[in-house]
Amino acid sequence: MSHYAMFLGCTIPARFPFMEKSIRMVLSELGIQTTDLEGTTCCPTKSLAKVIGSKTWHVTGARNLALAEAAGLDILTPCNGCFSSFKAVATDLNMDLNLRDSVNQELDRIGLEYTGKVKIKHIVQVLHDDVTAAEIKKRVVRPLTGMKLAVHYGCHMVRPSSAIHFDDPNRPTKFDALVEATGAQSVDYNTKMMCCGSDLNSAGESDAAIAMSREKLLETQRLADGMTMACPACFTQYDSKQYLMQKSGEHIDMPVIYLTELLGLSFGFSPEEMGMKMHRVDTTQFLEKWEQRTAYLEDVRNNFDLDMLERCYQCGACMDDCPVVKINPDFDPNQVIGDILAGKLEEVLNGPDVWRCVSCYTCFELCPQKFGMNKVFESLKQLAYQMNITPEGVDGGIKMLLETGRLGEPTAMRKKLKLPELPKSGSKDLRILLELDEESESQ
Repeated sequence: MSHYAMFLGCTIPARFPFMEKSIRMVLSELGIQTTDLEGTTCCPTKSLAKVIGSKTWHVTGARNLALAEAAGLDILTPCNGCFSSFKAVATDLNMDLNLRDSVNQELDRIGLEYTGKVKIKHIVQVLHDDVTAAEIKKRVVRPLTGMKLAVHYGCHMVRPSSAIHFDDPNRPTKFDALVEATGAQSVDYNTKMMCCGSDLNSAGESDAAIAMSREKLLETQRLADGMTMACPACFTQYDSKQYLMQKSGEHIDMPVIYLTELLGLSFGFSPEEMGMKMHRVDTTQFLEKWEQRTAYLEDVRNNFDLDMLERCYQCGACMDDCPVVKINPDFDPNQVIGDILAGKLEEVLNGPDVWRCVSCYTCFELCPQKFGMNKVFESLKQLAYQMNITPEGVDGGIKMLLETGRLGEPTAMRKKLKLPELPKSGSKDLRILLELDEESESQ
């Protein structure tokens, strides 16, 4: 069992207790033990403490780090600002031993010492690198399959790269992997790494701060069902500031969900027990859409193997080998599978693509999983037939099969070739059997 010193920072316990609730619930579920350190102060935040002076910033940060060292624990923090401050302070002290000696002279006055042994980890780092996305996926009992999330990393989770080394500072991926472990899709978007603008509020530039958050909200609400992040300052910008935009009449409505709330939902925790009603921007539309998607996928599961369907869609290796695709560029069987997963089954059944699969088994023979897209299209054709959505030729052939037991009657050409008469058709017995099958299926 992992054991960390929990450093929540100032904002989470003071303004967002619901955030703390989901953090503690999820970490406990994953077997991560935490201890709240006595005597900690603000990390301190760079935007304020560094203004006073570098010594103030280093001494304040080192004191908190020394408390964790004295407890024999590494630090886990769910706050981007605290994470970046601690990592930057530790890097300075570890690279400049004269600076460390100077800081330790100050710490000695209160019986503390910073030795450089403590590790500082962001909650995303702990979840991705220590727990792993694969392990999280095993814990998911209510997947968010079909839901689209816009991940907002926030500047201080991955920057400055000179101090923070757990992900790429410009093209990070680890947060996205955690989101997709829940079954949701992490969407790409242009403003993904854009700063939320939070510090502009302290500088008296609240309009500019709102403008920065507005730009990302406007883009993501076209692409995703919600935003997710792991920083209380960023959460303020996208939840609380968005609420002010809504109150002023702006048509922006993007549910904002903290990372551990998202994980908690997938683990089966209810929104009520995690306190999600305390958000300023209502998350009801996200939750309702998720419920609808879940119900839809349960219906889909009655006809398809959802896990195989998802793997087939992600793979698409046989696409270029489909003979129909080669002569008809409008036919995209991989997109058909994607549409089913996206909640467009009815649209697929009413379209022409269902009948473009010729059941040649090329995809099956080339499939590394021996699944084959042809199986999907076989199920789609059966569903379409049950809904009376069949091309004229298929409909006529089915009627002939059921009425005569054959797909054609002999003609005079057989007599000309002096062929014997065909045996009597067993259509009557076949109809009896098929009628019995229909009765058993309806019971």
